Amino acid sequence: MAKKYQVDYYSFLGFILFSIIIVFIWRTYYGYYILYPFTIMGTWFHEMGHGIMSIIVGGKFQYLEIFENGSGLAHSSYYDSDFYFNKNLALAMVTTAGLFGPPVVGSILILMSKNFKKSKIILYILSVSMLISVAIWVRTTVGVVVILSLGALLLFISVKAKPMIHQFVVQIIGVIAVVNTFRQIGYLYIEKVTVGGLEESFSDTGSIANRLGMTYYFWGTLILILSFVMLVYSLYLRNKTRV
Repeated sequence: MAKKYQVDYYSFLGFILFSIIIVFIWRTYYGYYILYPFTIMGTWFHEMGHGIMSIIVGGKFQYLEIFENGSGLAHSSYYDSDFYFNKNLALAMVTTAGLFGPPVVGSILILMSKNFKKSKIILYILSVSMLISVAIWVRTTVGVVVILSLGALLLFISVKAKPMIHQFVVQIIGVIAVVNTFRQIGYLYIEKVTVGGLEESFSDTGSIANRLGMTYYFWGTLILILSFVMLVYSLYLRNKTRV
């Protein structure tokens, strides 16, 4: 007998609306400051994506910087590195991992929030990961203060709060992480940038285009579309239950 499922479309559409509202609030003057901790968290997801992927392709993740304006840099070394496959493809994967860091982690959080037990586990893993990253990789004052504070807060919630709170916090962080991509939509359509006072260099989409071809407009649009699909599909699955 085929399994039957139903979707809570009120909750599903409610979170889609919430996501759209968050993007608009985030892009306002006061909204930016209200959501500032999540801006820094989004940057942390982004730079950790770069760093972890650099390790996967054969490089060395040295450290990351998060600046007061919400921008960041992940510093990796590939000196004497043996890439496991084509160098251009490997470095493009490192760049792409940063752009997909927030939406991928956010989608996982949304899916895990469906279950009380999984919510607590993923909240604990996230908080401990943030605290460990501060000890190993984060090298700027704002990064250390904000990520350390958020990590400690989330660890406290994972240990002391009720299961319903775990579930709510994980889902909210997940949604905000995914929509972080849309907050910085302008960055996806810039070919070159200056970050941390360094000389001008390729943006993430500019770097991908330089290594794989096509234009940075193409890659920026593709990333936006895939991020939106991840948000919608993860929320859909989150609100889908067996009858």
